[in-house]
Amino acid sequence: MDPAAELLAAANLGWRRRGVRGEFLGGECDTGSMKIVSSRRPSVLFMLLALCAWVGCSGGSNATVPDGGAAGRGGTAGGAGAAGQAGAGGAASCAPRASYGGGETSMAGASVTASIVDETGAPVAGQPTYICGLDLCADPAITDSAGHVSIQTTLTMKKPAFKYGDGVSYAELSVPLTAATTDFTAGGKVLALGKLAGKPGAPLAPGSSATSGDVTIAVPAGATVGIDTLVYDTADSQMFRAVAVPLTNLGPVLDPVEVAGAPADFSLLYGVGPAETTLCPPAKISVALPHATAAAGNDLGWVPGTAVEFWVTTTDTGQTYAPYAGWAKMSDGVVSADGSTATTLDGALEGFVALESFAIRKAQ
Repeated sequence: MDPAAELLAAANLGWRRRGVRGEFLGGECDTGSMKIVSSRRPSVLFMLLALCAWVGCSGGSNATVPDGGAAGRGGTAGGAGAAGQAGAGGAASCAPRASYGGGETSMAGASVTASIVDETGAPVAGQPTYICGLDLCADPAITDSAGHVSIQTTLTMKKPAFKYGDGVSYAELSVPLTAATTDFTAGGKVLALGKLAGKPGAPLAPGSSATSGDVTIAVPAGATVGIDTLVYDTADSQMFRAVAVPLTNLGPVLDPVEVAGAPADFSLLYGVGPAETTLCPPAKISVALPHATAAAGNDLGWVPGTAVEFWVTTTDTGQTYAPYAGWAKMSDGVVSADGSTATTLDGALEGFVALESFAIRKAQ
């Protein structure tokens, strides 16, 4: 294998989780302008930079890292092309629901201050945070014992976002940055994060259902389940886990989110893992609706048969299933006859083709 191919292979192995599915190299790495998207495995960055220095990356390249790993994009091994999207359920059922990205702007420098809590309101200590764009990332900063963190960068990034959570012990979420200085603690606000570690877990096995907390995922018989084993490298971390994240603690994360020019009006949010797992044919998601105050049905007042929507968010820079640090509808759904659950619909473009943290709202 020639040096450039070895560099590309290293990128595919170490950086697929961060969405290196399109342009990978750009600019001259010996000037520090090599565009590498962040991983939660910082050691890979240094390995790639060393390889770049060894082979000489001057002039840049538009090499495309082959998508897919062991399971591909929800289809046969090794790719998101015709085979990757078709999988076992047909091209329509396993393909991304739409195309995302384009027209992103860059911002020079950014700083963020935040206080991060878990779903119970307890401080989240020792978790990595990043300022990352579609093209590169700043050095991470770690939350202190009170869940507080300050992070800054002078780098110019395309569509920068503040990312927090490691995706393994905690769900990973991201907030787009629109100003050079962002203080998420203003007015006593916090950023919420769901803790996955310690939650009940179940294997994502074809032909079976896995339940964690309020969420059940039913994987069709014969389905391809593509888990990123570079990030989720133990049997325990590959278990399906879900945690409800209270919207009252999300502060600015969802307040400004709009869909078709109107407030998203999400009612429930769940952090899940292993994130970015591909599923083909699509999996059915069922959520037990909150009923702490309602004698029957649910606390949301959703009557049986109410149409709902399942929306996902992602930190995938390839923007395959949703915009980077944004939201996209994954599936339509309906409230059950007894009002106790919300479930994705059956159909060619329904269900989850990728497991991501998701929100539910009443259909608009």
